Amino acid sequence: MSSRINTILIIGATSGLGEAFARRFHSLGKKVIATGRRKDRLDALAQELKGLDTRQFDISDLSSLAASVNGILKDYPRLDSVIINAGIQKSYNLFDSSTSDPEAIINEVNTDLTAPSLLVRLFAPHLFKLAKSGTKTNFFITTSSLAYVPLPFYPTYCSSKAGVQTLVKILRQQLSFAPEEAKKNLSIVEIIPPYVDTGLDNAHREHVNNLQGGPEKAFPPMPLSEYTDKFFETLEQLEQDGSLKKEIGVGLGKIVEDTWRGSFAKVLEQMGVTS
Repeated sequence: MSSRINTILIIGATSGLGEAFARRFHSLGKKVIATGRRKDRLDALAQELKGLDTRQFDISDLSSLAASVNGILKDYPRLDSVIINAGIQKSYNLFDSSTSDPEAIINEVNTDLTAPSLLVRLFAPHLFKLAKSGTKTNFFITTSSLAYVPLPFYPTYCSSKAGVQTLVKILRQQLSFAPEEAKKNLSIVEIIPPYVDTGLDNAHREHVNNLQGGPEKAFPPMPLSEYTDKFFETLEQLEQDGSLKKEIGVGLGKIVEDTWRGSFAKVLEQMGVTS
């Protein structure tokens, strides 16, 4: 991994997985550009992690994404790695309209699916161009084990992440039509986390635990430090051709990765489609 990643942009780096990734890549001596909605968190990170660069933007503001990305690419023309990680999660009951409102659902879809789709469109040509010229580039996109194993507590989150995991696979399929140099140098990696102990579910964790029979019976989250260690352990396991793994699944994420590879991926391969 170390020789493949030099300058990495992390979308959504002010909390949770994104912040953990930013801290670990920084500790490995990589040039890290962290983005997020909260300027106070970005400033605190930059003060703590010397040499860390930051950019403030809110991915749910779809109209500003192009300008934000273009500004980053202008300042970092040799940016070789991007992680799209930001997301939100709401819990509501589709049979009880009082538990949600249309604007909240629209915002969740925009943040978890529409914004990642637009960001892929904006960053993919840059990474592709560098790869064609001989530079190793890497595109990481975070989905979720819930993209494969949906749970009733998170209707929009599960649906949106299912869309993103499809997007990752289609991006890889389209890369298969590219010149050999680009295919050889560009790694497209789906990050598939399990339930990790971050702030993603703070607003509804108690409610969801109660729906499962209480905290003693509820499925427990993986500690963030444990997840981060396992993620970076897998990240170092390169394929024989020197590329990164197509998926980095941990815990339940690894189970759904292996299940998909052993089933639908084989169907696609029989059709001659890269998966």
